[in-house]
Formats: sequence, structure tokens, C-alpha cells
Amino acid sequence: MKFLGAIASFILWAVLSIGGATPAHAQGEALNIGCNSYNPLETMFSDVCWSGMFPIRLAGGTFMNGKSGVPADASRKVVCACGGDIKKGQLPRIGFTIGFWAPAKIMDVTRKPYCMPSLGGIEMPVASVEFLNSGANRGRNDRQEAFANWVLYSFPIVYMLRLLDDGACPPDGLTEFDLIQASPLYPNWNDVLGRYTTFINPEMLLFANATSLFAMPIDAAAATAGKPLNNMFWTAGAWGPVYPITGFFGNGVGNMKDNVGFTSLTAMRGLSLMHRLGFLNETIGNDSLCERQMRPIIRKDAYRWQMLAPSPESDGRLPGAPPPTATTSQVQEVNPPSRFSTCTHPTGSSTAAWGVWRDVPATGEDHSYLIFQWTDCCFGATP
Repeated sequence: MKFLGAIASFILWAVLSIGGATPAHAQGEALNIGCNSYNPLETMFSDVCWSGMFPIRLAGGTFMNGKSGVPADASRKVVCACGGDIKKGQLPRIGFTIGFWAPAKIMDVTRKPYCMPSLGGIEMPVASVEFLNSGANRGRNDRQEAFANWVLYSFPIVYMLRLLDDGACPPDGLTEFDLIQASPLYPNWNDVLGRYTTFINPEMLLFANATSLFAMPIDAAAATAGKPLNNMFWTAGAWGPVYPITGFFGNGVGNMKDNVGFTSLTAMRGLSLMHRLGFLNETIGNDSLCERQMRPIIRKDAYRWQMLAPSPESDGRLPGAPPPTATTSQVQEVNPPSRFSTCTHPTGSSTAAWGVWRDVPATGEDHSYLIFQWTDCCFGATP
């Protein structure tokens, strides 16, 4: 289903491009930008924030404590039943509830279209895409404004390592590392005029203005304290405005003071787009125990983030342990104190608390984020 969606998105992009949806080609020669290589499959045991999965709720109670918190409306039921129809002689699947922060997705935010750092830095051989080039962090060549692309992968480590049975309760049924979507497939991501962005997100007309930005400091303070405000869905806290959902940022001046905040906002906009198009759904609460519900507007407290590369947030080494070796294929671990003693952070949390220093010039300007998604599900005790 996801693969068919990717094909449909590519066809839509191609049709709209022929019709003039994308801007004119960049003037001048495109910058020669590399594609970083990170390989999370090689470094998952050293770089992944394993403590970010906790707390774990089992049958309505806290089974293992943690410092990541729990969404307010997460399920507290003890037992659950899914499916079945007694009138037809079909027994429901009866079990107990389980809820935890599932490491579910990886989002690469890149300077170059069709660059995939988490797949070893490979680039899709697509010709004539200079007009999608971000031009490093300076902005696309024909527009002095920061611009970035993203690639989304499924990365359900819990199921990949067989810590839970296949299909027990993955958020979207995906149990293997796989490519899901990429921003160059969507015409609105490179939409300068806002025509196609407005078509997908008509509420942008209400929130993509200066008045709505007054909510940003409020949400930034709440998110940095660990409680992002879902009712302020148009802002991503300290990272910036969610709307318009495009790859542009900088209001035409191209000043980039916080590369980590910029790539975090890009990743957040990418998740918002996936929710609007139905690729990501609600995973929290009693109504989501058996079947996922549509969630066209993202809820920010459903996700926690870990910068995975180039300088991973991690649990850190034990006291007295030797200094870390290279934790990715390019740079060494940056290991300053973590905010609230956890190595994941809420949506919109200020980068000053967890990672403004994690950008690595030249060898680590493509950023990779591991996304933890709170997942409530019914773990069946009967077939």
C-alpha cells in the first residue's frame, strides 16, 4: 500500500511539473553537494536512545519507569478485545493493553534531492533535478532562502529485533526497515507560489501569517518543558511555523542561524504532510487499540525525537568507560548533558537544550532523526 502511494505521488509530481507547477530551473551551475552516509543498521546498538522507549505501560499500569512521559489520553484499560462477531460464531481476540514509545521512523533531512544518508549515502539516479537542489544551507540557487528535502523510512527496531511478535502492535503494520516517502515526490514541497500547498492544507490561509506566530513563544516554552501544545498545531514550538508546508524557510533572506532547528522543522513539516495524506495515523487512546484512526492534523505529543546523525543523542557511556569511538561512519559522539536526563526530546523543544551544537560542517550537514511514536495497542492473549 505504501509502495503504491509512492508511485501515485511520483505520477502526480510528474503531471504537475509538466503543467508548470514547479519553478523554472535554477540560474547558473548547480552547486556540487555531496550526500552524507550514516548507515543506522550498523550503529543502532551504539547510537539509538534505548531508554527513550520508557515508560512502558502494561494492562493499564506502569511496568517500567522512564523519563519521557506519557500522553495525557493514553489508554489506561486493563483488558481489551478486538474483532470478532458472536452472531457469526467469530470470537474476538482478547488480551491486555500495552503502551510504549516505539522507535518507528527515521527522517533524513538533506541538502540534495534523492539523497538517502540512512541507506549509505546512495542517490537515486534521477536526471534534471537542479531546480530541486537546496544549494547547501544557503537556499536554492534561484531563491535566496533556505531549502531542504527529506526522506522517510520505517525503522521499527522492536520488531526488527523480534522483541515483539511480528504484527503485534506496530503503528502502521510495517515491521522492517524500508523506504516510505520522499519530499521531491510532492509538488507542494517545492511550491514557491503556494498554489498546491493551499490545495493540500487550506487552513494555511488562516495560520501562515504574522498574527499566528505570537503562539510560537508559548508553545516553545511548553515544548521545552516537555508538554507541546496540540491545540497550537500551526507552530512547532522553538523550531518555527509549520505552515506553509514546503521546504522553504527564511522569508527570502537566507539567513540560517540554527541548522539543527531548521532540519527539525523540516522533519516536522514532513510528518504533518504524511498525516494530511493518510500515511500516518492516530496511535493513542482506547479508540486506537485495535484499529488505527485517521489523524489529518498531527498531534505533537504523539512523537519524541532523537537526533541520530551526525552527532547522536544517546544514553552516554557508563562512568569510567573509555571515550567513545566513531559512533557513525563520519563523526564521534557529542556527549554533553541531556535535558531532563533523557536522550529524546519533545516536538518543538529548543535546540539549546539538546542539540544546537550537533551540526557538523561539511561531513555532517545532512541530519537524520529517529522518531519515537507513542503506541497503544491490544496485545492478544487469544488467537
